[in-house]
Amino acid sequence: MKNEHQELMKDPLVDLYYPSKQKRDACRALIASRRDYPKEVTANLELEKLAAQISNYYSKRTLDLLTEFCCDREVIEYRLDVLEDFRNVPKLAATVKKTVDIMLENDRKNIYKLSNPDSFSMLAEALEAYEAYIDCMDILHGFYAENKSGLRSKGVIGMFEYFEEQLRDPHYNELRKQVSELRTMIKDRVRSVTVAINLDETLVPVSAGILELSKEPYILKPSLLDRIIYHGANFQSGKVIKSVRNKYAGINTDGEPDLNVADKALFEELAYVTDAYVGKLCDVLEEYQKITLKDMYSISYQLDFYLGAIEMIELCEASGMKMCRPVISDDRTVIKGLFDPVYFREARSYNLRAKEKDRKTVVLNDISFGEGADFYILTGANNGGKTTFVRAVGICFAMAQAGLYVPAESCTLRPADYIYTHFPKEEQTGINSSRFTTEIKQFRTISETVTDRSLLFMNESIQSTTPSECVDIAYEMLRIFTRLGVRGIFATHLPELADRLDELNSSGVRSKLESLIVLTDEATGERKYKVVKGKPSHTSYARSILDEFGISYEEIAARLNKAEKQS
Repeated sequence: MKNEHQELMKDPLVDLYYPSKQKRDACRALIASRRDYPKEVTANLELEKLAAQISNYYSKRTLDLLTEFCCDREVIEYRLDVLEDFRNVPKLAATVKKTVDIMLENDRKNIYKLSNPDSFSMLAEALEAYEAYIDCMDILHGFYAENKSGLRSKGVIGMFEYFEEQLRDPHYNELRKQVSELRTMIKDRVRSVTVAINLDETLVPVSAGILELSKEPYILKPSLLDRIIYHGANFQSGKVIKSVRNKYAGINTDGEPDLNVADKALFEELAYVTDAYVGKLCDVLEEYQKITLKDMYSISYQLDFYLGAIEMIELCEASGMKMCRPVISDDRTVIKGLFDPVYFREARSYNLRAKEKDRKTVVLNDISFGEGADFYILTGANNGGKTTFVRAVGICFAMAQAGLYVPAESCTLRPADYIYTHFPKEEQTGINSSRFTTEIKQFRTISETVTDRSLLFMNESIQSTTPSECVDIAYEMLRIFTRLGVRGIFATHLPELADRLDELNSSGVRSKLESLIVLTDEATGERKYKVVKGKPSHTSYARSILDEFGISYEEIAARLNKAEKQS
């Protein structure tokens, strides 16, 4: 049995991800070359949540694309064109999804299971499954004929050409012919059987045999006794002949109605007739197998990726947010109106339940690389949105390079060859010599593979030693990575770093540094979640968090005084 890796590496018959086998192989080789790279990006940018939002059923395959970090403009544009065809051509997505699902469902549950029927019921179900497949191919053919001129992407056109190739295949034409002949045989099959039953002296059946076969259903005629009983009333054969299906049907281990016992027995008894049906069905199956539909499952997960992406776009637009097609650039990145789609989905769900005063706000922000600065030191208040902003930038790159629309009003983007992240967990911060050593080792690993096309996002890094040493070590890390020409953001509670920007920029760096701050109301400490260029404040407004949770010396003292007076 093939393992998951082999299945993922199998070339799909219809490829909506790559414009050619050469491009696909090149991306696979790139992924293999990064086998030992740090993998924290998935957890730190919450890419698993994002993948599940796009495609819950095939989230693992979607995550693979989000962490591929493809830099090939042709591949990215190819996917974006496919996405836009599915979005812009009316009924394209619904038609392809429905027909492919029907074909795969038949293939999975009906056709192979019913390839050796032992009853007329199973024979009919198998035939209906083949006919459903033929009907689906006809629907796709008709849709393509009507809408071909409106399709723009090579991927979608290639998918329909694959279906058209199946229609032209001699095996498909033979399949259609065989199915038609089998339907005719069943239509003209035996409709009734006259059976003779021998009884013993106690009227117990002792033997039986078939007397006559007929293509007409048997109509029971009233006997003399029936006429006496009914006294001239309308004779209803249904009151005399009961359905053998109702009488003999049972329940199988799956809780479903079992095959009719009498139906199976009759099918076996009439072997000299039904053998022809089974033989014809085997011919049909043989032609069906030559069409290779069983390898078409790749279409299903690729469709799911694009349809999930469209659903995300529509959900954002319905809520007043914008997603756009990224423009791929060779030298700069300019993103306007950016937001974090993972936070947006969670905030939307929360707001549907929350009261108006408790609603969560999604704030749009801007970021650029290559227009004056390539690396930013981001400072601001606790709980001010620094982590959400950094994550939004990383997600935007991952989605753009996967060939998806991005969560922004506009986006021009220079792809990253890899995204490195360093987000120490809360329980790992604080003075801790072993933790500090681990951090330094992690940065060494990053420095060994990072390039001037890479992205680096640090979130509260270098927090495991004394405050003064944190500043010195963080300063040295910034010197190293900006000298390598890395683009990135360092979200930190060390405003002293931003105070030394001129010193850093004059030390021969290839990535110019600049300071970003998260706006906070200086009077109230209210977080604005807006990121702008500016000099850092040397307060994190932590006191406002105490106030938010109602913790103050005055309140505690007043409560104690009141208790003392009452006692």
